[in-house]
Amino acid sequence: MSFTRPSPRAARFGLAVGASLALFAASLPGAAAAPPSNPRAGHVDPIVKKKFAADARGDVQVIITRDHSGSDDADVRRHGGRVLQKLNLANTTVAVVPVKQVDGLASEPGVVRISYDTPVSVQTLDPLSLASAQLQTVFPAAVDASTQWNGARQLRGTGVGVAIIDSGVRSSHPDFQGGSLLGSGRLLNVLNGISGSPLSGVDDNGHGTFVAGIIGGRGWGVPGVTAGSYVGTAPDANLISIKVADSTGMAHVSDVISAIEWVSKNRKAYNIRVLNLSLVTSVADSYHTDLLDAAVELAWLQGLVVVVAAGNAGPNAGITAPANDPFVITVGATDDKGTLSTADDTLAAFSSYGTTVDHLIKPDLVAPGRHIVSTLSSRTDPLALRFPTRVTGGGSYISLSGTSAAAPVISGVIAQLLQGRPMLSPGQVKWLLTQTAQPVAGSGTGAGYPRVGAAVDYTNALHNANVGLRPNEYLRAAFAGNTGQTWGTVSWDSVSWDSVSWDSVSWDSVSWDSVSWDSVSWLPAD
Repeated sequence: MSFTRPSPRAARFGLAVGASLALFAASLPGAAAAPPSNPRAGHVDPIVKKKFAADARGDVQVIITRDHSGSDDADVRRHGGRVLQKLNLANTTVAVVPVKQVDGLASEPGVVRISYDTPVSVQTLDPLSLASAQLQTVFPAAVDASTQWNGARQLRGTGVGVAIIDSGVRSSHPDFQGGSLLGSGRLLNVLNGISGSPLSGVDDNGHGTFVAGIIGGRGWGVPGVTAGSYVGTAPDANLISIKVADSTGMAHVSDVISAIEWVSKNRKAYNIRVLNLSLVTSVADSYHTDLLDAAVELAWLQGLVVVVAAGNAGPNAGITAPANDPFVITVGATDDKGTLSTADDTLAAFSSYGTTVDHLIKPDLVAPGRHIVSTLSSRTDPLALRFPTRVTGGGSYISLSGTSAAAPVISGVIAQLLQGRPMLSPGQVKWLLTQTAQPVAGSGTGAGYPRVGAAVDYTNALHNANVGLRPNEYLRAAFAGNTGQTWGTVSWDSVSWDSVSWDSVSWDSVSWDSVSWDSVSWLPAD
């Protein structure tokens, strides 16, 4: 099922229609719209300027931030560009513009910023195999998930919704059925989120289905495969899939942002508590001004635990959005050696770790991510064709490696935790999992492996991992524009974020001159 756009100006997934998420609509006063202004040229991000040097005759896909709403984007067309879509976040327009016209567009009245619509890729998977694939995966035991399935509490993620923004999911796979193979499936919705694409939300790459199985696969119903061989960490969780990556595994930040907006808007209808992002962007910059970081932070503050893959670039890598954000749970990958004992587990060589542009240390947690066997969409999809020797179970499963596999292990663990302790906030979930984690030896392992039982049974005072964090500039600007207050004059923990949404922020009242796009430590353009 996919949503159709009601008009060229409506954000995808019907974000501009139906029940709206209102940023401060219920809790904060609005402000009168200001007329377009632009006494100085809008800020052009360094990565866009890099495109000038690379190919001055080409086009570049950008996100244009304006200081007023209601623009008909005529300035884009005057400069030879074409509009792709509008986002609810910050009066933004996604457009393809000739590189040589970017500076001229930045000088148009009301243009505040032109940023690169960064290509996003689902995390590529480690093609190297130093040992045979483990057909009986042990990752659920490493994070204490499997011991909780049949205990007194039967923590299986029952009733908890997990949203997967990826390449789609093939809902016909038997592993996604409910408590009975003859009953209804646990994939509550499969949506297409690729802008301008007429396709369904069905996986035509393989990555999203693989990720979904690690979270909620039941490991049954496949002829010739012993039941229970390949089970996800939360085998009773409900899954909601939004496809943003095409058959090659590539997407754009704007599509991911729109998908996050849809998840936030529909979180209560599906009881979505966890959002899995097994993808990374291609540019390492500051979380303070990154649009994708703004989107994940708002989702987090609205009650969604956002789990993100760290990346597969190894030690001292550039940590890119959204893994660079201090709010989210960034997950690295370990090699469990195929043994039940965690004593021999080590950080996988490909797992990214290091310091972000903003001097934050990532990842936060780790989980097994090497030789993970999970659900395969089709043996003719690109992922299976790329790794044909990894296909198993008669073409229904595949063994792969990457932080893409580690992140959903943690997403399933969180679904289990929230089944047992549903009142926890995202900040409390992150604090609790890191506080009760089992250390894993070596650098780049964060707090280590989460332990579901220890987190559920923790009885001491709970704390919030969000305390003292400075939110993204888009959130700060929205707050100031709607209240007339500076961020430092209030306790932001007291703000009712549940009523927050980008589509009803009074962006026209935001003083963009107060936002210094150059106040962050940008990486060198080369």
